[in-house]
Amino acid sequence: MGCIRGLMVIAEEVCDGCGRIMRHLERYAYVREEDNPPQRFCEDCSRERGYLTQRKDEKGRDIQTFL
Repeated sequence: MGCIRGLMVIAEEVCDGCGRIMRHLERYAYVREEDNPPQRFCEDCSRERGYLTQRKDEKGRDIQTFL
């Protein structure tokens, strides 16, 4: 069983998917699975892997949320 969290970059982080440097205040997925080291994915890589999805909120607005 793993854990996925949506976090914000404080300084700089490197995306484990594409290798891009993520800068201050960008959102990213922090993925921790058993028997694997934690990984960080930028928004684009998170979308590709299904960690970031789009849905509607209670007022009908489109929002993006991490699982």
